[in-house]
Amino acid sequence: GVLPYYLHQIDHVQGTLHFEVDDARALELVDALRQRLPGYLLPRLVREEPGQPAKTPLQSP
Repeated sequence: GVLPYYLHQIDHVQGTLHFEVDDARALELVDALRQRLPGYLLPRLVREEPGQPAKTPLQSP
């Protein structure tokens, strides 16, 4: 099987706007997944930031 590692917030590029979910909603969705899945199946919510060497994790405040 496949173990999900990352769940990406979408890059802002032409043609992807209809897939965009704001950060608050994305965190709600991950929280819903957390309630249903064992920890090893829960992907990390991340975003790629220009100029950063690695993905930036998004976490609840």
